[in-house]
Amino acid sequence: MLRSSTLIRSLGAVLFALATAARADVLPDERADVMWKMYDGGGLKVQGPSTLVRTNIADKVSLTGSYLVDQVTGASIDMVVLGASPLHEVRKQKTFGVDYLYGKTTYSAGLESSVENDYDGTTASFSVAQNMFGDLTTVTLSASRGWDIVTRVIDAKHDKDPNFRKRLDRKTWGLGLSQILTRNLIAGFDYEAITEQGYLQNPYRAIRYLAGVGSTIYLTGPEIYPGTRTSNAASVRLKYYLPWRASLTGKYRYFYDTWDIRAHTFELDYTQPMFKDALIADVTYRYYKQGSASFYSDLFQFANQQNYMARDKELASQQNSTMGLALTYDFMKSRHWFLKKASASLHYDYIAYKYLDFRDASQRQYPAGTEPLYRFNASVIQTFVSVWF
Repeated sequence: MLRSSTLIRSLGAVLFALATAARADVLPDERADVMWKMYDGGGLKVQGPSTLVRTNIADKVSLTGSYLVDQVTGASIDMVVLGASPLHEVRKQKTFGVDYLYGKTTYSAGLESSVENDYDGTTASFSVAQNMFGDLTTVTLSASRGWDIVTRVIDAKHDKDPNFRKRLDRKTWGLGLSQILTRNLIAGFDYEAITEQGYLQNPYRAIRYLAGVGSTIYLTGPEIYPGTRTSNAASVRLKYYLPWRASLTGKYRYFYDTWDIRAHTFELDYTQPMFKDALIADVTYRYYKQGSASFYSDLFQFANQQNYMARDKELASQQNSTMGLALTYDFMKSRHWFLKKASASLHYDYIAYKYLDFRDASQRQYPAGTEPLYRFNASVIQTFVSVWF
């Protein structure tokens, strides 16, 4: 079995992020959301519901709570190569947040807790957002601290190895800047730094190395990772409102870390209201390119070739492209009973993954190191209903 925490954590954060964006001097609207999401690709399927509720108190305090359940099934390429049993596990996550508005400053704090078969995570966060210069500029400072516990399942009954319990500590600092340049143009800049210390690898994954000099077969051995990692990411974005009441957004993000990974992300988004704003269509294209980690190799020449060794495909050189379409329909735009409005949304993303130095080792008819490069396609579906009250 292979832990897929990064993937399902990213999917689970979507609903919370959609509902928490706000100006620094205005509390977010009171609302409730119910979402169902699914990721299907690379032999894995992740699906499950999410709920979120936000309520305000005296126009000064906003409280947010969310809960999600992710069901993970299937077998990734790593599991297939190692002959491991297919995954069948459940992840549950609870999130609580509070915003306090004081003048043109919003103070926010949050706590997130997630539990799955072999990974427990807790994250506390705090941020301050300040409007200035006639509300043309918004500056946000943020920090978070995570405490994760990694364990290892040893059988299909999800029994844990009593001698395996590892810790991972994470600290994150962020800076955000949003600037209104003209009546039609908004610019933004974000920077994030993350330091991690502890057990940073997957307890189930293995490297592969040649059985001997000139051999065409391989053997497997344990991965060995550094105990620390520091990563930095900076992004810039421009949003332009077009004369026909549409908008065009461009974004570039650069990532680098102490494992020598360098990554570039380019994103273009077009939003078009239709039918008197009752329907909003959003089309997105995203391109991502990444170099490999300094201690990554698809096939090592021999065991203990170097101090650190990994064969995680997420550390390999890769490219992926995403095409996305989102539709949002306001099916209630005026007050009805205690509700102000309501909408339904459907998001679909098609992702094409292409690895440049990670090979499909399940193709055993090929000599080791000559297998086809691994690639796969994935679909991500998110559908949710939102009501404002």
